Amino acid sequence: MRILYRVIEEHKASFDYAFIAEKGEAVSMGKEDHEMPGWFWCKNSTGLEAWVPSTHIDIDGKTAVFNQSYNSVEHNAKPGETVQYLGESLGWIECLNKEWRYGWIPTPKLERV
Repeated sequence: MRILYRVIEEHKASFDYAFIAEKGEAVSMGKEDHEMPGWFWCKNSTGLEAWVPSTHIDIDGKTAVFNQSYNSVEHNAKPGETVQYLGESLGWIECLNKEWRYGWIPTPKLERV
């Protein structure tokens, strides 16, 4: 069964790039987000940096290894749009928009249809 959400508050992507990682990829760990506990600033081997949820990494001191694939892309979404739920991590929903594009939207900006 498909689970749908409606956007109730506009969301603009924080970054104009995607941080993509495969399971088993290692990253260096940075600070934890004080506003959203469990999200860590990580850097990959090419120097790309992004927020990563602790649900997607196994942390070992100053490094971490992805325990599943990850794509950091966020949706730009306007109120009234409908998205299809794919998963959830630490206050954010992974979803597909009406063009079948993948992305994240903060949970407080959505309501289940």
